[in-house]
Amino acid sequence: MTVGTLEDILDILDVLLTAGIIAGMFLRFRGRKLTTAAAFFIFAMVSLLLTNAYWLAHSLLRPDARIPMAANTIGECALYLLLSAAMNAAIPDRRFTFSPQVLCTVLFAAASIALWIAWTGEWVQDILGGITFGYLLVCCAWRLRQLNALSRREWIALGILTAAYTALFAFDLKDERPLCTVTAHILMFATMIWFLYRAFRSIRRGETAGRQIVLSVSACAICLSGVYMSGGPWYAAAEVLRMLSMLLMLVAFGREAEDV
Repeated sequence: MTVGTLEDILDILDVLLTAGIIAGMFLRFRGRKLTTAAAFFIFAMVSLLLTNAYWLAHSLLRPDARIPMAANTIGECALYLLLSAAMNAAIPDRRFTFSPQVLCTVLFAAASIALWIAWTGEWVQDILGGITFGYLLVCCAWRLRQLNALSRREWIALGILTAAYTALFAFDLKDERPLCTVTAHILMFATMIWFLYRAFRSIRRGETAGRQIVLSVSACAICLSGVYMSGGPWYAAAEVLRMLSMLLMLVAFGREAEDV
């Protein structure tokens, strides 16, 4: 099986999974009042479904042509903003507080945009998508800090990991070095898996719906970042982790149905 075939299979699974999540949310809230957070989450999944369907159609019909800036870019930006709105709606306290974690997140988002531009050469698309994605990351850092979801040691470890693999990707930009590439991806995947574990642990422990939502959306955001920084087999692996994060979000946002 070629990498291209594997990616097409994952794209099909992604469309089916997203459609299933939308249906699952409606079933979870059947007979109950749909909360604002859940509504925003459903809208986010609809945007993702349309984006994935567009991407899949383009991959099957024109596999050798690079996808242009089009409906999928708009859909991705909508996804980031709607996920941010869903997460913020789940937390009653909306007072924004600036912190070192937020500052580091802004720097990480800026570095990611620079790397995307260097890789693709598409300034408008990467800046537009990067700013909205950066907003999602900042909301995640803000809410994680607000809820004390991570300890001081965890924040330090997270900062070291993200800074390390971002620096390695930048160092490996012009002349690809196998050891550098593998190390960067290992560190990045360790970060993604750790966030998935933290979200899963929060759900398993039955923590508040708001805490579960913030951790699961944060896991999805870091997995999305991993998808955007990967290629080939690494991309396929990152996509699998990103789809796992979607299942965690389904459980977390569905938890709100119990409180209605």
